[in-house]
Amino acid sequence: MRRTLISIAVTVTGLTLLTGCGGTGTDTGTGTPAATEPAAAGGLSDEAAKRQEAEKMIADCMKEKGFQYEVVPPIETRSRSADFTGAASLLKTDEELRQYRQKYGFGIYSAQLYPDDPMVKLPDVNPDANPNNKIREGLDPARQQAWDAAFSSDPKAGRTEPGCSDLAYEKYLGSADPDVQAEEARAYEQYRTDPDVVKAAHEYGDCLRGKGYKVASTEPGLIDNGVYDLINAPMMNGEPVSAAEAKTRLAEEITASLADLDCRGDYATIARTEYASIVTRGGGVG
Repeated sequence: MRRTLISIAVTVTGLTLLTGCGGTGTDTGTGTPAATEPAAAGGLSDEAAKRQEAEKMIADCMKEKGFQYEVVPPIETRSRSADFTGAASLLKTDEELRQYRQKYGFGIYSAQLYPDDPMVKLPDVNPDANPNNKIREGLDPARQQAWDAAFSSDPKAGRTEPGCSDLAYEKYLGSADPDVQAEEARAYEQYRTDPDVVKAAHEYGDCLRGKGYKVASTEPGLIDNGVYDLINAPMMNGEPVSAAEAKTRLAEEITASLADLDCRGDYATIARTEYASIVTRGGGVG
């Protein structure tokens, strides 16, 4: 049976629509507005920019079905630093990545030092900011039910046909269809076993180890986060970090993140030019 992707605009408790509003950040070290140049167009993360395109598609689709729907303000579901680490960072050019990492590193300790900087902060989600909540609430029960059916599928409620949000989020953020996911998994495995990718990944790892970073694996898909995992280990272990210590560790993190950038070489080039649509989805792996 086909499973359609449920829009993030819908919560598990019903059709309570969510939205988040990003703010402007301040560099706590200088008191000046924090740099946001590495962000996607409009100051959004790559993921949030895709969600905005999905929201526009939902609005057009709902209008065609006879319902009012307003494009919600941009919503961030994760820190923008995620676009500059791991597999996602492979899609960035060296120049883009260097610009970000020279200040933020991987976005680990910089999040503690610059808590209000939009490049490392996860904005709050405010359901009340979504105008579509009131639009739906203003309809009579029968019309609400029709609005729900137009908006999204819900097998438990007997709505099996894809709604506007299902179609839009599938187009911009990927399918939840098991058959499609299986195909993506096969494509991802092809990427991971490509001889050129394997060779480049080993060279990437050898370079890092030569610089003193003992990454756990040089396998494609794992080497992407090798240095990040080393730097993030103390945080994952729950070690308390003072502001002064975070400042020292950020300097070390920046050095490590730039070493990671300098070592990635052909691995990133191949991923970006030949497997761009595959590396960040992982075919359901990782």
